[in-house]
Amino acid sequence: MAGALLVSARAGAAAVTEKAPSRPPAARPDAVVRVLVSESQKALAVTVKGGYVVRVLPSLQVAKKGKGLIAYSVAGTPGGIRLGREEWAAKGLRIEPAEERDLFLFKTRFRGSVDILKDAGGSLYAINRLGIEDYLYGVLHHEVSAWWPMEALKAQAIAARTYALYQAAVSGRAEYDLKSGTSSQVYGGSTSERYRSKLAVDQTRGQVLAFQGKLFPAYFHATCAGLTAAASELWKISLPPLDGGTHCGFCKISPHYRWQARVPLSEIEEKLNQFGRPLGQILDIRVVTQTPSGRVGSLKITGTREAAVIAAKDFRVWIGGDRMRSTAFTMKIVDDVAVFDGRGWGHGVGLCQWGSFGQALLGRKHEEILKFYYRGAEVRDYHELV
Repeated sequence: MAGALLVSARAGAAAVTEKAPSRPPAARPDAVVRVLVSESQKALAVTVKGGYVVRVLPSLQVAKKGKGLIAYSVAGTPGGIRLGREEWAAKGLRIEPAEERDLFLFKTRFRGSVDILKDAGGSLYAINRLGIEDYLYGVLHHEVSAWWPMEALKAQAIAARTYALYQAAVSGRAEYDLKSGTSSQVYGGSTSERYRSKLAVDQTRGQVLAFQGKLFPAYFHATCAGLTAAASELWKISLPPLDGGTHCGFCKISPHYRWQARVPLSEIEEKLNQFGRPLGQILDIRVVTQTPSGRVGSLKITGTREAAVIAAKDFRVWIGGDRMRSTAFTMKIVDDVAVFDGRGWGHGVGLCQWGSFGQALLGRKHEEILKFYYRGAEVRDYHELV
């Protein structure tokens, strides 16, 4: 979920009659994305159920070939990197299976290839390299339920494809384009693939959102609770499709429309200390500013040592995004506990996933849904964009 702190919201659905997902032939090759799928590991267990090639990085010279690897350990060594009992004086290894979906890291199956590299401290990190459509197969089920209406799934597929390709375009010389968690989009490899979410990817193959002929970061979130936010409320971005202010009455069915969090003041003190803002024992917390979309912009927290104004978006991250589900809240202190009564889940920018669900139930097509949340954007084939 791009920039969204959320979990998939399951929804029941009647039996469907969509045709089985068949992979259409690609007239042009898919763009490749690089996804960080593991980091800070002492060792990784690799399995390839079939033929494989191991290449040394960065030269890509073939180091090893074979017909199967069963739970081989990859670990850093003082002189390089080791696979099983063999060692190479290299920064990392690229493992390429001969067939799709034959590669596992621990118990997670992946399409494409995996680069396993050693960082300066000797720990390992892994980057999955694969085509954009294969990547989306492993994303969609984590972002929305596979049993949601097909038009909502298609809208999500296009938004997720747009976000991923934008990140790939701006990542420059970085070693990866995306992470596999909520700081990018939740990605679980091919282990996470589901019938209907794959079908939504296939039926929107190559389609992205563009504004004035260019990709933009098509952010999305779980529930806006009535009004979407502008990207400029959180980041240094100002584009008409992300300017927010869209009144959405379609997400009232969301189980995340209202929430409450009770956080002991002692816990808030610990979090402030942990993130370098020691204020002493907390005496008071007050809302200082609000954003144009009615969310909390900043809080003034007064402690026995000093007082500080803290951005609500940072405070939410420190407390935990699954607990402080949004910055749309009111708060009060009751018996040394901060009580937050909130609305919605996520940052509120871009597509509201539960709003998309609600619109799809009313019969709206995915193009209508996308244009409702990303005003001024158009659906294009990414191969046609400059």
